Amino acid sequence: MKRALLLLLPLLMVVGCKGPKKMTQYNEVYKERPSTIYIAPISDRSERHPMRTLDDSLYNASLNTATKQLFLTASDPLVFNGYYVLGPLASAQLAATETRTGKQLRNDNINDYYTELGIDAVLFITLYSWSETSSSWSADIEYVLRSTRTGNEVMHVFVKASKQLPTDFKGNPKPLGADLDFAAKYGCDLETAQRCRLVEIVNQFVLRDLPSGSRSRGNAVERYVVSHPEYFNLNINPSGGVELLKSNEN
Repeated sequence: MKRALLLLLPLLMVVGCKGPKKMTQYNEVYKERPSTIYIAPISDRSERHPMRTLDDSLYNASLNTATKQLFLTASDPLVFNGYYVLGPLASAQLAATETRTGKQLRNDNINDYYTELGIDAVLFITLYSWSETSSSWSADIEYVLRSTRTGNEVMHVFVKASKQLPTDFKGNPKPLGADLDFAAKYGCDLETAQRCRLVEIVNQFVLRDLPSGSRSRGNAVERYVVSHPEYFNLNINPSGGVELLKSNEN
C-alpha cells in the first residue's frame, strides 16, 4: 500500500492552486526546528447515524475504521521527512495518562511535554465531516502542529478532500485495482476502503509537505519550493490522479 501511494504522488496535478514557498508557509517550523512529534488522538467530529438498522451500524463502523486509519497513517510521512514520531503504543499510553482535554491541549500550556518527555511538537488532526454519493466520498480535515516549547501554532492546514470512482453505464461505481487490493488486504467493504484510502492519501500530501526534520539531509533549495496553500481542496479523480485546487476559504 505504501508503494502504491508513493507511485501515486507523481501523478499530482495542481489546478489553480499555486501556494506560497515553503519558507513562507512554514516560517515558524524553520524557526523552531521541531525534531520529535507526538500525534494526539484524532478529534472526530463527524456525525454518526442513530442505531436503528444494520445499515446504520455498518455506516458508523466504516467511519470508525477510517478515523483509525487517519491516525495510524499520519506517522509514515513524518518519519519519511526525517522526524522522530512516537509509535502507536507509546502514543496510546501517553493519551491514557493525559488529564487535559483535547481543547486544553490545543490552547493551554503544554511545555511539560517538552521538559518532561522531550517532545518538541504535538500534531492535532480534526476530522469534521463526511459526505458521499453513490460513487464519491468526501471529508473535511484540519491539521495543526503546535510547539511544546513556545506554545505557538507552527503549521495549520485545512483540506476538503474527495475521492471519485468511475461508473458503468448504469451509474454503478467501478473500484480501481488499488481499491480492490486494499479491501482484500484488510477485509473491508468498498465504502470503507474508499474512506481509508482517502485519508491516507491526504496524510501523505499534507505531512510530506513539511520541511525536512533533523533525521533528513534536506537540501539547499527546499525553502524555495512551492508548497500547497493553507486551505485547499484535494480531489482524487476517477482515473486515480490527484488534483489540488485552491479553496475559496483562503
